[in-house]
Amino acid sequence: MPLAAEPWRRNQMVMTAVVFVVFTGFAFVLPFLPLYVRELGVEDEKQVAQWAGVLIGVAPLLAGLLAPVWGRLADRYGQKRMAVRALLSYVVLMALTAYVTSVGQLFVLRAGIGLFGGIGPLGLAMATSRAPREHTGHAVGSIQSAQILSAAVGPLTGGFLADTIGIRLTFLVAAAACAVSLALLLAFYDEGPRPTTEGKPEERPPFLAIFRLPHVAGLLLILFLVNFVGRSFTPILPLHLQSLGIPPARLAFSTGALISCYSVAAAISASMLGRASRKWPPRGLLVGSLFAGALVVWPMGRVDSFQAVLALAILLGLASGGALTLCYTIGGLVVGGAQRTTAFGFFSSAALFGGAVSPSVAGLLVRWDLKAIYAVDAAIFALLAVGLWLAAPRAVARSAEPVGGA
Repeated sequence: MPLAAEPWRRNQMVMTAVVFVVFTGFAFVLPFLPLYVRELGVEDEKQVAQWAGVLIGVAPLLAGLLAPVWGRLADRYGQKRMAVRALLSYVVLMALTAYVTSVGQLFVLRAGIGLFGGIGPLGLAMATSRAPREHTGHAVGSIQSAQILSAAVGPLTGGFLADTIGIRLTFLVAAAACAVSLALLLAFYDEGPRPTTEGKPEERPPFLAIFRLPHVAGLLLILFLVNFVGRSFTPILPLHLQSLGIPPARLAFSTGALISCYSVAAAISASMLGRASRKWPPRGLLVGSLFAGALVVWPMGRVDSFQAVLALAILLGLASGGALTLCYTIGGLVVGGAQRTTAFGFFSSAALFGGAVSPSVAGLLVRWDLKAIYAVDAAIFALLAVGLWLAAPRAVARSAEPVGGA
């Protein structure tokens, strides 16, 4: 497919491809990470599960903590430079992972991916940095769709590769995928002129000045809660489906199929709502998405068949899967270019923390009621929608105006 002539369109296409390939490579490891832990000498099943949980969670946790820092550096020294650094670190760390000899070494490398990464918020900022304002939502939707689809494609592909060529070689394939993304970025991404404050740190807003911008604090809370809901019911799905009569031999496949269908629907929603924000205010679209999500997620805990849960999961993906896209779109509109990547770093941190906390909350709620998380999710969506709907019309109007510098 030929690349678009306009720099902003070309940048959007390049970053969409980069994000999809990188996050698909990250997702390769999810199906077999517990097996790799066992291969590295951990024999007790409980310890295997504990190590697998830590290894899966450490990278996004550290990435969330450091995303604003890398965003700040990208605003100061250049987004492309920071993206090249992140992708190069992924290539090296993924390749080294294929040669570890202990679970401790594996932990260090997984932590390194979180410490030196940051391609998620960078992708959002770089895809929108040169786009016309009316195309901001479309650019954000493309990046979000790429991330969501990678969650559907990556585990399936990684499991197949691990069974076919082995676990260690699969890590090398993931490293090669990151190398391809690095080559795409170097060859085709055009960052454009640097901000006029380059080289004049005294003219740059303070690091935490982002919190003084209108709407930003509220948007961070919304991002936290929206991703909290999006990640909350995944840990209890196997138990839920088992309670519906799914036999153990089909439980893993049924859970994976449901998550994949939800992910595809969410990717479609992200793309469609991103495009829709060109014609309609993103805040209004977000209110509708949250209301629809509340109506769909509530009965998921009350239906009594797998087919009904699957249908509701697809509807939930279509209804609210693009809510994060709308949040990022609003963020891209209210924060100016001089602070754009820093802001997206904070936005990504809020979403990552919400996704990190929700599985633990869902696990605690299981002690009270296996399906209680669905009611909690519906309440969160409904309260957010009502709060946004009741917001003053003046705030709605201002949400479409840049306030952080050109």
